Amino acid sequence: MARKARKQSKTGYYHLMVRGNNREKVFLRAIEKQYFLKLVQHQVDNGKILIVAYCLMDNHAHFLIHSDLLEMSEAFKWINIKFAGMYNNKYKRVGHVFQDRYRSEVINIEGHIIRVMRYIHNNPIKARIVAKPSDYQWSSYKSYVDKKDNLVSSNEKQMIMDLFSGSMEQFVEFHSEEETHEFLETEEDIELEREEKALIIIDKYCQQHEIIANELRNNKDVLEKVVNELIETNYLSHRRIAGLLGITRGMVHNVAKKKV
Repeated sequence: MARKARKQSKTGYYHLMVRGNNREKVFLRAIEKQYFLKLVQHQVDNGKILIVAYCLMDNHAHFLIHSDLLEMSEAFKWINIKFAGMYNNKYKRVGHVFQDRYRSEVINIEGHIIRVMRYIHNNPIKARIVAKPSDYQWSSYKSYVDKKDNLVSSNEKQMIMDLFSGSMEQFVEFHSEEETHEFLETEEDIELEREEKALIIIDKYCQQHEIIANELRNNKDVLEKVVNELIETNYLSHRRIAGLLGITRGMVHNVAKKKV
């Protein structure tokens, strides 16, 4: 089957993600993270890509990039091949190291650039690795706050900071705000994030009506409100909503039909 052509960004900005094949933790050790960033730096120095933000996790990595689509594709093809060669040789293995080439999404609305940046920087917080982005070593957040990272383009950094009127206080505060939009992410992390948001909604109704979650099914009016909000604001399946509420999928489906 032919590969689907990648979309061209009108702004030249892309959110890109690479992940280990079969969810393998290919960036588990510092030496793997360092080598991958060294390869990225090589492509930056060659003028192929400009880095706005990045974050390396254990089994995947995010990048916010300003580049021509073809040059970005060539850059990360080279990066992935070089990294896979090192990784397979080091661990005496064969086969794919990364799942597919990479995944990407275009950023055609300039206002989304800082939101994608925040999403990338907050990945370790979502994963409960650290409490705040400044505590994580393997992201570009420190490049903005501590000026210790040369991988991020100085011009792109200035563009980002201009959006905050040069205020580091505004930059830091922005990262503490909740993001409701779903950006490019691993399937398991998206599902986990959806469930966490659903539990917050359920807890809100429980506190308002002074009941526990197991009692929701006995209060038809409240249960319908909870189910409706979960359906409207969350992308969880009816089956998963039913599981979180301790009710049948048919009950969720019946509530959903009333909204149609």
